[in-house]
Amino acid sequence: MVDFTENMAGPFGTMILADQGADVIKIESPSGDMLRRQGSGSADMSAYFANLNRSKRSLALNLHVPESREVLNLLLDSADVVTQSFRPSAAKRLGIDAESVTRNRPRLIHASIVGFGASGPFAERPVYDHVIQAISGMADLQRENAEDSPHMIRHGLIDKSTGYVFAQSICAALIERFRSDSGNVLAINMLDVAISFLWPDAMMDRSALKPELRKPAVALTFRLTRTNDGYVSLVVVKQAHWDGLVAALNLDADVQNFQASAAGTSLPGNVLRAARAAIEGLSTEQVVQRLSRFDVPCAPVLTLDEMVEHPQVVENGTLMEYDHPIIGPIRQPRPTPRFASAADAELRPAPGLGDDSRDVLRELGVKTLAIDQLVASGAVIEPTS
Repeated sequence: MVDFTENMAGPFGTMILADQGADVIKIESPSGDMLRRQGSGSADMSAYFANLNRSKRSLALNLHVPESREVLNLLLDSADVVTQSFRPSAAKRLGIDAESVTRNRPRLIHASIVGFGASGPFAERPVYDHVIQAISGMADLQRENAEDSPHMIRHGLIDKSTGYVFAQSICAALIERFRSDSGNVLAINMLDVAISFLWPDAMMDRSALKPELRKPAVALTFRLTRTNDGYVSLVVVKQAHWDGLVAALNLDADVQNFQASAAGTSLPGNVLRAARAAIEGLSTEQVVQRLSRFDVPCAPVLTLDEMVEHPQVVENGTLMEYDHPIIGPIRQPRPTPRFASAADAELRPAPGLGDDSRDVLRELGVKTLAIDQLVASGAVIEPTS
């Protein structure tokens, strides 16, 4: 896979495939992906970049230098998949748009990510996750009530959602190529991904345009409950949960019947007040123990530091620690899928800029003298140290 994506959405998707064994060659400009210098880390690499580019190889290629075109063509001729995340006009200028790279390459898969779409009034606008959260309605959804301000989700939810869609779509295209022996062109935009993610639950009461019965959206159940030393998340969506809550908190069983009054969607006000009053008098640990004993879905609200040490996270082996050659000690999540039928693919630390330039060119059949000439011309960049 020849990967021209930058920032988060594309690199997250291609890292998923790299972690699963794909040979992903990350193509970077002489200055490198902007995330190499974004946030904590070392002078030569941020942890942010390392968290998105594990298991890849880096070839630094200056597409503005004419000599780079021969290298680009060799890469494209050898690839199964080409990915890029530039705005449509920029991709065309660089010669990595779908029309350019698939010409005379009928089996090649071209997969691209854009922010708003390939055409339309916003197509050429710069975009980040924050912007899509605003225009998609995601920020508005975070209001507590009509008087509250909209809020951002404080991580790149849409970038990462787009990355998952990107990886899955590429796999689907490869399966189709196995069947038809033909390549494909995939176009994914972040706005579509964000809106589709809203639909099952947040838009459940905006899907049926003329419903006979309108109930509150499930999204309204995403609220926290205060304890005397923190918060818990608890969910009551069926009679068994309500019965468990009554028993766990020693509530008056006659205060309200969940199914009759709440119609299976939310508790009535007096029930909520009684439950919250009981919970506020207990510690977070006490609440979780009591509710869990009666099979009420619940969990403590942990800080990010507490999450890392939680027994379930430790038991799952979710996180791994190792020494990165540039950053030093680093902690990252393991790849999410666990394949019982095959050994895990080798996970390699994110590469330095141009670390693999010579190796990749040799694999493409470029001789040492020609590589030296490409480096001298500025078409190919090698590590400085």
